[in-house]
Amino acid sequence: MKMMKGIIKIKETGKYRVTMELERVNGKRNRPTKHFDTYEEAEKFLIEFNYNKQRNMLVSPSRMTFAEFLVYWMDNYVKFNCEETTIYGYKNIINNHVIPYLGNVDLQDLQPAHIQKYYKHLLEEKGLSPNTVHKHHANIRKALDYATKQQLVYRNVALAVELPRRQKFEAKFYTQEQLITLLKNVRDTKIEVPVYLASYLGLRREEICGLKWKNIDFNERIIYVREVRVSAGKITVTKKPKTDKSLRALYIEDELYEVLLKCKANYDKYKKLLGCEFHDSGYVYAKTNGKPYKVNYITDQFKEFLQKTIFQ
Repeated sequence: MKMMKGIIKIKETGKYRVTMELERVNGKRNRPTKHFDTYEEAEKFLIEFNYNKQRNMLVSPSRMTFAEFLVYWMDNYVKFNCEETTIYGYKNIINNHVIPYLGNVDLQDLQPAHIQKYYKHLLEEKGLSPNTVHKHHANIRKALDYATKQQLVYRNVALAVELPRRQKFEAKFYTQEQLITLLKNVRDTKIEVPVYLASYLGLRREEICGLKWKNIDFNERIIYVREVRVSAGKITVTKKPKTDKSLRALYIEDELYEVLLKCKANYDKYKKLLGCEFHDSGYVYAKTNGKPYKVNYITDQFKEFLQKTIFQ
């Protein structure tokens, strides 16, 4: 087989070495090399290298590890362009998973095989789901997109990786009889309001936690969904819903109306009773001192409620 100029097969290892001709440094030839497992990979790389060289599009010769680059990406792009919840998610994936496994690989030496093995590691050794692997892939792909734009790498190698098939989510629903029983059992408990809001209006957890009294029109019996509260680690973030469709107005049915009136009466009672010690947050789902519950509290309390009752 006649090999392309610039590619040599190394007999000892069976790998293919690509030699790149760069601009001279201090009058000396600058000819870095790169090794590949197959001739096809080496040829593709060299063709791409020559193409970029002819168009003055060669990447920076500076070296950095993948870990160093991810820190650079977080500090220079993610920090200024992403929401707090997204930043927290990236940090969790990068610090707890990507860097421990791929961090020592040089950015310019990173290959699809490295990332493919990483996904295999997540599935088989870490026991993560295919859907979670897709989240890791989105994180790595976006980071390498930035590396490509910064001319730190020739191409985004994450695009050449095969992903596991996603697991289809199968939702489970309460029957009408079960829902009636649930609403009866949560009466006068701490989770009465969130369960009624979820049951009658389909509000999500973050929408319930972000609902304020100012966004409830008792005269017109309308709830306006305008804000959400979400967790980003130990931080609680208040923001607008992600999409315009989530900004909506919902009619309040009789049973829910009574629950909300009772809740508002309690809020006003403790506000008057505690005086300056009352934290007038304005949130519907709040403690007796007016402070809003943490976002995860609904989930924890609902699980505890199900464990204490025979209703499942």
